Amino acid sequence: MEKILEFEDVISETKDYDRNILLGNGFSMAFDEKRFDYSSLLEYSQRIPSCVKRIFNTFNTSDFEVIIKKLESSAQLLKAYDRRLTTSSRLYQEANNLRDELINRILEIHPSSQNDIEKDRIFNTLFFLSNFNKIFTLNYDCLLYWVLLNREDFLKKYPNIEIFKMDDGFRPYYNELAWKQKETQNVFYLHGALHIYKNDNGLICKPHNDGRYLMDIIKDNIYNNNYPLIVTEGSSKNKLNKILKENNKYLSYCYSKLKGIKDVLFIHGHSLDKKDKHVFEAISKNLTIKTVYISLCSKENYQEKREKADTFFAKREREKTLDVNFYDADNINIW
Repeated sequence: MEKILEFEDVISETKDYDRNILLGNGFSMAFDEKRFDYSSLLEYSQRIPSCVKRIFNTFNTSDFEVIIKKLESSAQLLKAYDRRLTTSSRLYQEANNLRDELINRILEIHPSSQNDIEKDRIFNTLFFLSNFNKIFTLNYDCLLYWVLLNREDFLKKYPNIEIFKMDDGFRPYYNELAWKQKETQNVFYLHGALHIYKNDNGLICKPHNDGRYLMDIIKDNIYNNNYPLIVTEGSSKNKLNKILKENNKYLSYCYSKLKGIKDVLFIHGHSLDKKDKHVFEAISKNLTIKTVYISLCSKENYQEKREKADTFFAKREREKTLDVNFYDADNINIW
């Protein structure tokens, strides 16, 4: 077993390099494991039919995206076998229903506003993120967005600590905030986010602060058929198709920026599951990334995670064009 590094040591060693971070669901679970664990999403859902819940049990998973993939694949098979079968249409509908239920459940368990999070916890996260030049996230909850809103408050409390301006690329546009391709953008939602949507004019927007809770605005948007721009497809292939083949400039732009980073990448809070294969293959193919640091928490088995990392990075390690290391996530005060 290779040495598990300490985060502070790694930050010190890489201070002269361009540092980037990719956030997985472990980032959100560190805030509140019960709220952001997919098993709780399933456990407390009342709108999933018993026949669909049996599918979760059959495949021994609580991951919505995995079951969405199973339903879509089965529907494709049945349609190819016999177009007259109505079962395929039903399975497609169940997949769509499950996708909607995922959104609804996240809204129900999500904190209603940033006021539900203690300022000191937000400040801890800002300080942690300030170690990186670009921030990429696969999470579509609003935690990161809320954290970014508190930079000025942080500087007022800690005037001697410099926190760089984290820019998600959205700018004022009438009564909304519209996304513009800006070179200053350094925060990227690779799979979209609950607060990002496409308005009636086709612009990618996020709500302007009008005094309401963000969750209430998101719910109102959904009622008005302005659904969140999020990638909930079950397979990596389908996720990539949504990113690249639906004329979605925002998602494709964020993905292209991931493929263009250099030097050092931290992968924090991700299990390295193949359902995000498109992300890790993009990292592996980016030869300007020289070092990858992967978080490891006490609940994870090192050998299993090492094998998953090898799935994506072993070839470049053998070619000595990429160093892959692991760091201890338990000792980082993220929230």
